[in-house]
Amino acid sequence: MMYVNFTDEDKIRFFDELSLLFYKQNFGLLSKSEVELMMFRFYLEKMIADNTREDGTIDYSKCSDYKISKDLGITQQKVRNLKIKNQLTHPIEFDWKKALANLTENARYDKITQKITLNIPDPNLYLEIQNFIEDSGAYIEKQLNSKVLQLRVEYYIDLIVALEPDEKRKSIKKSLKKLFKDKGKDDDAFQDKEIGKSLLNAAINVTEVAANISSIISPENMVGNALLKLLTK
Repeated sequence: MMYVNFTDEDKIRFFDELSLLFYKQNFGLLSKSEVELMMFRFYLEKMIADNTREDGTIDYSKCSDYKISKDLGITQQKVRNLKIKNQLTHPIEFDWKKALANLTENARYDKITQKITLNIPDPNLYLEIQNFIEDSGAYIEKQLNSKVLQLRVEYYIDLIVALEPDEKRKSIKKSLKKLFKDKGKDDDAFQDKEIGKSLLNAAINVTEVAANISSIISPENMVGNALLKLLTK
């Protein structure tokens, strides 16, 4: 079974693009790896177009590394490598925030370790999330399984605050500062730019934090609202 079916229009468009790289006194100049990447791009763009939901998110279950590897007869690791290479040369637009919100709904929250674990099915989605988290001053915990993202719940809270507009961020920080004060913490225990680290160092109960900021988080903050649902299950 092939998971992608190209229309005649697709085939014409792809051949036109390919022919430009061979029939303009440039026959054979394209390397084997470049040809493979181009053919993979044609395939991937079609598969994603066919499996994008109405809200613009990709249904990763229908275009998984496994299904692509079965179609193309290559390993899942090679599929992931090709996805990353393709994104560098011909970026495919996607909303990582919406995707993360959907995945957070099925994440696992360990109340003992205070860690959130979720499966990230696409390497480019993983890299986008990782980059935003690290830019925000937090970090993820590396796993042997490259599809698994794990981080402390405090850093997840840091992430959702960073996704808020300026005024909302200020309101959340003000609310958290009050919570710290109510808990008898020192004035310098809460650091605006390191919310996750502050929560972690002060050992503030995340359930209380969630209750404290639940009424402030914007309805548009899909990741934040998904996290609140996860913490109150």
